[in-house]
Amino acid sequence: MAIAVLTAFTVQPPQFFKYYIFLGHTYYTASKVDKRVEKLNYSQFDQVWLGGDLCAETTKRKSTVSYLDKLFKLGKKSTHWTLGNHDIRNGNTSWISNLTKRPSYYCEYINGVTVMVLNTTFYLKGYDTLETQRQYKFIKQVCDTIQSSSHLIVLSHNAPWLSFEETNHYRPNTDGSWMYFNFDPILDYCDGVYPNLQKVAKRGIKVIHVAGDFGQRSATYSYETEDGIQFLGSGISSNTSYHEKFPTHGIPDSILVLRHDIVRQTIDWEFVELEE
Repeated sequence: MAIAVLTAFTVQPPQFFKYYIFLGHTYYTASKVDKRVEKLNYSQFDQVWLGGDLCAETTKRKSTVSYLDKLFKLGKKSTHWTLGNHDIRNGNTSWISNLTKRPSYYCEYINGVTVMVLNTTFYLKGYDTLETQRQYKFIKQVCDTIQSSSHLIVLSHNAPWLSFEETNHYRPNTDGSWMYFNFDPILDYCDGVYPNLQKVAKRGIKVIHVAGDFGQRSATYSYETEDGIQFLGSGISSNTSYHEKFPTHGIPDSILVLRHDIVRQTIDWEFVELEE
């Protein structure tokens, strides 16, 4: 199944554009993603960004990770995966890293844009304070040194920003605003990460933070702060008995597609409905 987003989105010759897809909360069963996600034509996208919780029990069986690798080509430079709690709660994270050849948080320079992938699962089974501290130093280093990029794209599973949102009408599956990103001193996203993003925005670099822990309470999310920092959320709620208790059950699911104009150095986006 190929969604027609490229035809709908293109207003100039396609060589001027790059297209990125973001998928969050895609699980259908313990070992399978939603069938609509399975059937998407990923060859039409220059980047595939995975927002976590790909399967309900991603690392319970090695065959599940192999299945995801076949579907998303986890080792490709154009595939990026920010881990969700369902992805790692069974351990065996080496099955993932052996295929991605990447740590759980990192950044890459892509088409004039810096993409920073974060790990928001260090709280599971008690905080991994050492890795949390290391990631915080990494975030600061990236934000202190980024210069030539037109955009900084931050990818995470959890959405830790709700304290900025005034209405909270469109909520993630789990409110991640309580998450710690540093322990010496203790800092959450609001006090620790966001000030670093503000520094980047003040240099004229557009900042977009995308999270994938959506779908059960709201399928789409978009909010821009007074500083011009854009928050986006995207996730699906598969038509399963488990999801019947959530308010989005039965509402059409959508995925997030971003269009990057590499000449004008702009990025816009659209939530595209998944076809049955």
